[in-house]
Amino acid sequence: GCKRPCARCLSRVPFATLVATVMCCAGVAIFLGAVLRAVASTMRMVEVVFKRPNPYGPAELQAAAIGTAVAMGLLELCLVAVGFLTTGPTRERLGARARVGGRLSCGLLIVLSYLVLLVWLALALLLVTAALSVTLAGGMCNQLKQEYQCLDFRQLEFLLPRDFPVYEANGKPAMQLCDVRRKEFCKDWVEQCGLLLWLAGGAALLALLGLVKHLMCLAANYAHLRDQQKLLDLQLLQDLQDTELTTLGSKDRF
Repeated sequence: GCKRPCARCLSRVPFATLVATVMCCAGVAIFLGAVLRAVASTMRMVEVVFKRPNPYGPAELQAAAIGTAVAMGLLELCLVAVGFLTTGPTRERLGARARVGGRLSCGLLIVLSYLVLLVWLALALLLVTAALSVTLAGGMCNQLKQEYQCLDFRQLEFLLPRDFPVYEANGKPAMQLCDVRRKEFCKDWVEQCGLLLWLAGGAALLALLGLVKHLMCLAANYAHLRDQQKLLDLQLLQDLQDTELTTLGSKDRF
């Protein structure tokens, strides 16, 4: 019946690669959405609370997000294509016709995926650090019980650029947030941005796990292609020996 064709078709599907692709795509999509909202909220907070102009606009942020999505999409397409070409019966034909090309493709994708993994690891660490900082800021906000109390960040002035004004026009310290500025910082930014940063960190971790799974699949496919090449070379050597023995046997008869 149709069991044999279905089994043959399923044997050509790289399920592990597809699962890794879904993990990476979901992680990248959630990451970009959360980071864009967090950055937009942070830029608004800096403009309203600290009276600083935004160095980047929405167009630049969207362009960076689109570039990241396109780059990861192209990488995933290459990984899925190599996954299909190096799975099951397709791998056997690839090993027979293009063994060197198949191994070279797997090797290049292993190196590229490893470099991308390092980038995502750095992004994940950066996001976790930012999320922890926002969480600590939220803890400082929760410690202020009275409305007239101010949030004092003057001990962090050494982190600011040199052109940052230490005092406002009215003579108050710029890093001391009171009244409306405190509400804008604590209620409108910390609560929203903290959740978005933790969500982006989790999404980056999901993309990392997908890339690790891709590396495992590529390493396994590379090993299969290498072993298959050895088997084919051994089979070719055996055929040559059999041919020589047959030729010698024919000469002995005559």
